[in-house]
Amino acid sequence: MFSRRTVLKGMAAGLFAPYFHDVYAQSSALPARLVLVLECNGVYPRALLSTGTRAALGGRANTSDRLFWDAYKDTPLVREGDNLASAISLGPLAGSSGNLDLVNRSAVLLGLSNLIAGGGHSSGTGGLSCAVNGAGATFDAVIAPRLRRGAPFDVLRLGTSSARVSIVYETCALGPRKPAGIIVNPSLAFDSTFGSLLGGSTNGRDRQMLFDFALADSRKALAEFRGNSNERLKLERYLSSLESLRTREDQLAGMADRVRPYLPLAPKDNPLLTGAGSPPDSLKWFEAQFQIATAALLGGLTNTVVLATGTSGFDVAYGPDVSDVPRHSLQHGLDAGQNWERVAEVTRRHVQLVANLARTLAATPEVGASGSMLDHTAIVFMSDNGEQHHSTSREWPKLVVGGNALGLKTDGRTVVYPKYDAPRNRQVSNLFNTLGHAFGDADFNTFGQEGSTRIAPGPLSELYG
Repeated sequence: MFSRRTVLKGMAAGLFAPYFHDVYAQSSALPARLVLVLECNGVYPRALLSTGTRAALGGRANTSDRLFWDAYKDTPLVREGDNLASAISLGPLAGSSGNLDLVNRSAVLLGLSNLIAGGGHSSGTGGLSCAVNGAGATFDAVIAPRLRRGAPFDVLRLGTSSARVSIVYETCALGPRKPAGIIVNPSLAFDSTFGSLLGGSTNGRDRQMLFDFALADSRKALAEFRGNSNERLKLERYLSSLESLRTREDQLAGMADRVRPYLPLAPKDNPLLTGAGSPPDSLKWFEAQFQIATAALLGGLTNTVVLATGTSGFDVAYGPDVSDVPRHSLQHGLDAGQNWERVAEVTRRHVQLVANLARTLAATPEVGASGSMLDHTAIVFMSDNGEQHHSTSREWPKLVVGGNALGLKTDGRTVVYPKYDAPRNRQVSNLFNTLGHAFGDADFNTFGQEGSTRIAPGPLSELYG
């Protein structure tokens, strides 16, 4: 017979991770948050390469819109005080018209490899797990318990997709063969995140009554259960999840006044969503998801967010001001006409959303610590599959914004690591090690399932310390 303690320990190990990882997790000493932003179908290195770093690298870095392995040297190139905003897609980092300059709050990383993730159109969960697709937990699921600090939601996962569904399961995972859903419909995301806050007293009582009825039935069934131990374990898991959800309902109800000032427009009133057509404009929908995530962070509903555009599909559509050609077609015709500029413009629009979030956090004082919320938040912008449309996974360009109070060297630098087959190459797993250290775990020196292909353990000294 399984005791409740045994059940909870099993759940904490990954059987029911969203609800019970936090039971055994240590919390970070200082407020800390993570926002992971993923762009589908590749982020090209050239899009994040400043003019100064391009000149320093020389060779094909000055001529190629794609890859330029010949420019990656034997030792890391570190350029402090780099004009990051001179990169074709990083202009939104520059300060203008009263906007905070984010260049000196950012860092660009080039050369990180992630061969274990595979390549092609998408690595699935490999980009965030440093493992074969579906073989391991993604970083958001692993680190969320440390960051949760009593927030109602351990992780908020939002995005867009060409799939005609509301939730997709392609990018995040709680563990091996345990995919984590990403809500790709902003209306559903709004309701599921803020519904308990906005439903009114009658609606709130109805939700609480439904949970109470379900809890009473489950407890009665468990008390009368005479089946085998495996079936009993399933019933205990179900009861525990209901108890957690009921607790969260009460917690959300108590936070309504705190969160309400930050809420975005309801979907029926949001111009980003009204008259969106079919398929919707991915950039507008993604902006609406950013608005939901921003409100959730400001209101303390979560400290970990994943925002993934184009997850589970290739033919993400954009508005006519960017391109009337879907992303997949743009990529296949990258060298034709203005297609490269259009792809780089999509990346620039995503960086603009990152910049909007960063500026909002920078303008908000941190509660319980010095500085702003941005000082205690690491925002990572990356691809879901590496350096190009048909990725080799040999290069995963990254933009990191914020996190100065966490020890991150996001001070306006570009770091270029030697290429994938060089002894001093570093991997995406090292970036996740870096974030683990920044979030307070000095022993977070391993991550993923790279086995003998792991080059070096621990954090990136060029980004942290």
